[in-house]
Amino acid sequence: MADELAVNRDQCMGSGQCTYYAPNTFALDEEDIATVIDTSGDSAGKIQQAIDVCPTRSITRTAKRE
Repeated sequence: MADELAVNRDQCMGSGQCTYYAPNTFALDEEDIATVIDTSGDSAGKIQQAIDVCPTRSITRTAKRE
């Protein structure tokens, strides 16, 4: 089961680091703001790395509740 991922659109500066480290999970939209395209698109490690390198700390991950 995939965790829930969210991007704070007000904080995101569109650096694209998340799309570099987890390209199957994150993309930049037409405003160059990160979006989640598939919560399980990349391995948990790659997603965590994308979260860790985000310069504005705009990505959050929470455990999905059943």
